[in-house]
Amino acid sequence: MNIILSSLVAEQQLLDQYLQSIPVREWTKQTRFKSMSITDQVSYLAGSEDLAYNAIKKKGTFFTDYKGPNGLNKFAKVQAKKGRNMRPQDVIEWWRLSRAKIIELLADASPNRKIKWWKNEWDMKTFVMWKLSETWAHSLDIYDVSKSHYTDTTRLEHIALFGWNQIEKTSKFNKIKSKELRVELIGPEFKIWKYGNESSENIIKGDAGEWCRLITGRLVSSKKISLSTDGRFAERYIKFKHTMI
Repeated sequence: MNIILSSLVAEQQLLDQYLQSIPVREWTKQTRFKSMSITDQVSYLAGSEDLAYNAIKKKGTFFTDYKGPNGLNKFAKVQAKKGRNMRPQDVIEWWRLSRAKIIELLADASPNRKIKWWKNEWDMKTFVMWKLSETWAHSLDIYDVSKSHYTDTTRLEHIALFGWNQIEKTSKFNKIKSKELRVELIGPEFKIWKYGNESSENIIKGDAGEWCRLITGRLVSSKKISLSTDGRFAERYIKFKHTMI
């Protein structure tokens, strides 16, 4: 839990530092996530931290404001509207203060404590992996629209594991029966990460960065994917629709 939490803080700080280098005039550029601008994206991250604080401290009372199938889209629009009335630096400060409160709560939380998050109920360890995945994925959006290269780090290990843990849920979302899936990845610094039964008939192998972009909905085109597959389910899985988190 502490290792994952440290990775989350490092990822947040990396994005924070990068945001300082983006000229104010570029904050209106549209990203791939819901056509949001950079301002909208950072506002969304800040609002997500506020929502998480409410979910942990007040049992998610804020979720009542975003009921229904379009609740997440409504939430995104509300946060973006709030951020558009701020200067970019003030949006960053909003995000800083909000995430600091969450880090403090998570540092004291039991890894097994449950949290309700939209339609999910996760333990805190899984929730921290999701927060890391969220921050990383939105960083990719921002780096991409500002024409900068993002360098993957070994923090991908936790994002990769989160993706593997969501196989059953992702299969259900795509209306395909989930099957046992083995995932074997090569990460930065030539790290090797393996998840699942060694004897599984379905295996996905390849670059950890590509797997993480797949499971967070950040692959630009599935046609250019280099991950290799063995087994029908594995072959179908990399072609699934993966929700942008």
